[in-house]
Amino acid sequence: QHTASLPHAMRGLAALVLLCAGEEGTCGASRGGIDCPAAPDSVPSAMAIPATMKSIVVNGHADLAQVTMELEDVATPQPKEGEVLIKLVAAPLNPSDYAAWQAGGKFRNQGKEGAGMVAASGGGPAADALLGKAVGIAAMQGCSYQQYATMPAASCYPLPEGLAPEDAASFWVNPYTAVGIVETVKEKRSPAFIHTAAASQLGQMLVKLCKEEGMGLVNVVRREEQAETLLQLGAEHIVVTDKEGWQDQLKALVKDLKITVAFDAIGGGNSAQLLGVLPAGSTCFVYGLLSGEDLHSVNVGDLIYSTKTIAGWLMPSWLFGAPERNATASAKVLPALKSGWACSTFVDAHPSKVHEELAKLATGGFTNKKLRVRWDRL
Repeated sequence: QHTASLPHAMRGLAALVLLCAGEEGTCGASRGGIDCPAAPDSVPSAMAIPATMKSIVVNGHADLAQVTMELEDVATPQPKEGEVLIKLVAAPLNPSDYAAWQAGGKFRNQGKEGAGMVAASGGGPAADALLGKAVGIAAMQGCSYQQYATMPAASCYPLPEGLAPEDAASFWVNPYTAVGIVETVKEKRSPAFIHTAAASQLGQMLVKLCKEEGMGLVNVVRREEQAETLLQLGAEHIVVTDKEGWQDQLKALVKDLKITVAFDAIGGGNSAQLLGVLPAGSTCFVYGLLSGEDLHSVNVGDLIYSTKTIAGWLMPSWLFGAPERNATASAKVLPALKSGWACSTFVDAHPSKVHEELAKLATGGFTNKKLRVRWDRL
């Protein structure tokens, strides 16, 4: 429903969120803050495309260490008019990917984002202009756990010159979420905010981004070693919930920093607990469910008499909530992907060994690590 009222230059980005529903759009002056390439005078030759490709099939399990994967041969997709075929170089595993696998069952067409090279065009000026270009792609339905993917040309993110596709594998989910969180806090006119599960890749990005933005941030983590990771990044305020008296420490920081916003990735009773330490008129945004529990234990008095709010928050909904946000977010994210605040720390895996690396991380912990499938090594 978002695309109907959006100008053409924004429709491609909307298609990323709307499951890449095939809307071709047109190439406007800019797309997500990046200049669109002009149609070339002569179209570059397409790469040699195999008839079949490898695709990852996931066999889910409640215990991530027991998740298995296999490579299967499937037909290589063919781009339609206005579409391009991308040869994937790398794709990350995000928590939103493997959380679904814990329900069990068999999963195909996985991977919400990735980066690669445009190998073929289905025709049309916008598609032809991307031939041979490095691009980032994203689709909430899945697009990147396979060697090739088709995408409307207007849905691709041409990468900045000199940025290798593997360095842009995680260009979308975490970086755009980080920008969205900071901008939402600004819109709420809070000088600082609380963030839980703060040792995650997203949390580390927020530490660095908030320093650049001059935004106050209170990082809530479970363990002391996670706090050490954030301290090395320059985090100023850290609350460790394994320590006695952490609630009093958090309350004091809320008062001192005049905090009226919290972003909670845990859910369950944690969201209600955060709401309890915030002053009247505050908002706790819930954007994750790491606890696996529905929201509970909310003090109704906080909602009625203290006019506090608990609200869900989803990056795509924020991104399309105002027309200028796409360009604003892209301008901040893309230049910072290689070595700035938006870069990620990866553990690389051959496509045939992804489940083995996932098992190691599930056992040893995901802090400061993100698994990256390297399709260029197949």
